[in-house]
Amino acid sequence: MFRRFVVLFSVILMALSVAGLSCASKPAQAPGVPSENSQATTRPPMNLPTNPSIKAFPSPQTDNGGSSGPLAYTGKLVFVSGTNDVGGPQLYTSTANGSNWLKLTANTQGGEWFPKWSPDGTKVAFYSDMTGNGQIYIINADGSNQVRITNNKINDSLPAWSPDGSKIAFTSDRDSVEQIYIMNADGSSQVRITNDSYRDAAPCWSPDGNKIVFQTDRDGNPKIYVMNADGSSQTKLSSTLFTDDYPAWSPDGSKIVFQSNESGHFEIYLMNADGSGRTRITSGSIDNKYPAWSPDGSKIVFYSKRDCTNDNGEIYIMNADGSGQTRITYSDCTDAGLASWTK
Repeated sequence: MFRRFVVLFSVILMALSVAGLSCASKPAQAPGVPSENSQATTRPPMNLPTNPSIKAFPSPQTDNGGSSGPLAYTGKLVFVSGTNDVGGPQLYTSTANGSNWLKLTANTQGGEWFPKWSPDGTKVAFYSDMTGNGQIYIINADGSNQVRITNNKINDSLPAWSPDGSKIAFTSDRDSVEQIYIMNADGSSQVRITNDSYRDAAPCWSPDGNKIVFQTDRDGNPKIYVMNADGSSQTKLSSTLFTDDYPAWSPDGSKIVFQSNESGHFEIYLMNADGSGRTRITSGSIDNKYPAWSPDGSKIVFYSKRDCTNDNGEIYIMNADGSGQTRITYSDCTDAGLASWTK
């Protein structure tokens, strides 16, 4: 039986949340400074051995319709977990019901964060502080060919693919304050598209590629804004006194899911793409965070601390209206969530 090590994510996740998948945001504090001599690496996929103490799903499991048996979720997840990783949080994939884990990264320093599937499901973009500061990497879906595509002394983080997979939007503080940039998917032609003195972060493209939703602290606590893909016509979508962050556009373009601490802790909310119809879809006494859409828009994957006593959490899936909330990972509360879902 392989050993499992519980990695405490609470400090990192709290910092991300206070400062502030589908798309996710990079909050105010970014990790470390990379070495100029760091090199891209190629790592083979690592299949986790069978371990009866890590369950793919509880038994018996029921879907939202009440039938017994494994969940009928389709597609694959990529997410962050500390299970069996002494060196820090690593990336894993699984089927959407939480089974068949595959370890993508095996980096020995820092951690890997906020993975995003490419639109065709063949690659994963993520950021890592393995060389000191946050930089953006691409890795194949089988864990091969890990390549670094940004190389700065400053933080580059939170990649988000364009719908056609040709470009990546990201957050960088290379100009002293976090702003949003766009580059080609190979890291070339990096262009800044926001230009102000506030922290602009968390880019996520609309399904048609014409707009980007993001978060900014220009109004005090982070709020959600939308702009054209070239950075023009920035418009405020959320107006509460609380923190609204981690926006993600639904696959049909009609909704935006996000998290807010309006209730005193973080819960997940929906609003229409124009900012109207704000609706809370999770409810509890402990954080529910980091929402991301299923490929068909019918479900949302998210992170929750509800079943954990160590201030970490596990991954859950719910229907897009908040019903049918079901835990899908059972790893002794070492999963940071931060999940992305592909077909």
